[in-house]
Amino acid sequence: MRKNQIKEKLAAGTPVYGAMVQFPDPDLVEILGYAGFDWILIDAEHGSINENDCLGMVRACELANTTSIVRPPTNHPEIIMRFLDCGAQGIQAPRVNTAEDARAVVDAVKYHPAGKRGVTSSSRSVRYGFGGSIPDCMRFSNAETLVCVMIEELEAVRNLPQILRVDGVDVFFVGGGDLAQTMGFPGKKSAPEVHKVVCETIDRIVAAGKIAGYSCEEETREFVRRGVRYFHTGMTPLMKFAARHFWSLVGEQRI
Repeated sequence: MRKNQIKEKLAAGTPVYGAMVQFPDPDLVEILGYAGFDWILIDAEHGSINENDCLGMVRACELANTTSIVRPPTNHPEIIMRFLDCGAQGIQAPRVNTAEDARAVVDAVKYHPAGKRGVTSSSRSVRYGFGGSIPDCMRFSNAETLVCVMIEELEAVRNLPQILRVDGVDVFFVGGGDLAQTMGFPGKKSAPEVHKVVCETIDRIVAAGKIAGYSCEEETREFVRRGVRYFHTGMTPLMKFAARHFWSLVGEQRI
């Protein structure tokens, strides 16, 4: 069991920067950790990552001293539990549209009295039973496991005041891509209408004294000034930026 470094940074008001990995590759995760990312989003919603893949990717996070957060394919508690049992330090739950949805995620992540997560004494998350007493492990997990809910549909935006009142949620992440789709602008996250709703939603989260999250690249400094503290980029943008930099160094423009 490890202290959750990004929870400590967020509590201090420090922005944290993550990289999303959709490929089941621990080596890639380890490299990103050494590259300085505070946390890795192991994306099991898109791509082909399953619980077995997650085990190796979480170990790679630990080796490179970075925090492992999993985005599960669904919000079902049985699915969330299987990824947490791998030793992941947090969950970023997709499509949380109501306060009931958010409460269900907290229940799935936290043990009693904060939630209803199933108890085991033999999973990797408790060092296979060598991590101390089960009550101590449960208390440590409740304190250190991060809960992030994704606000990525208009229904969630409409229900935001109620969602923000749910105890146990650490981060409220605004998903611009899916939000654009539900607003009628598929694939146009940067459309002015979408940008306006994204900014208004972030402002409401920050005004409530909560931690806002967002995925962006060029506009990151703008959103830091706006109060966002939890960021991630993806492998495709990182590779695109690196490739453009390389081709600029050799004086060519291939992408």
